[in-house]
Amino acid sequence: MPERSGEDLRVVAHLQDGSLVKGILCPEDPSFDPLAAGALGAVLPSSVALRLAGGEQRVVDLTSAKALFFVKTFEGRTDYTELKFFERNPQIEGLWIKIRFQDGETTEGIVHNSLPFVMDKGFFLRPPDPHSNNRVVFVMKSFLVDFRVLGIRSEY
Repeated sequence: MPERSGEDLRVVAHLQDGSLVKGILCPEDPSFDPLAAGALGAVLPSSVALRLAGGEQRVVDLTSAKALFFVKTFEGRTDYTELKFFERNPQIEGLWIKIRFQDGETTEGIVHNSLPFVMDKGFFLRPPDPHSNNRVVFVMKSFLVDFRVLGIRSEY
């Protein structure tokens, strides 16, 4: 997973009511980097502050969110169909999972097999499509209706 190297963390918060909030993450800890290779086991606080396009700040309560999508651009790529499933067994260390959200969206990804993954309210998911606009997703467990482990890779 690419290092952030000081760039802004663009986030699209998908709220449970179907609305979106787009902004730059203002982490409490400036060294927090969910895009770093080892960050899949990291956790987020119960709310996050986003700096919106107009410069104002909005606090998003994660209990009202489906997920936070850390994206490359806010515009995305309307001409691109994202792959939501691995074509074959992924060669990435971690748990290979398949999830379904309450709104019917289904996807696969890789998560860090750790205690925070089991215990916390959400987890970071590495999506299967490297060409997607989504870099990493923080999934809220409360918005899931199905969760399945498809495989595990502890070493390369």
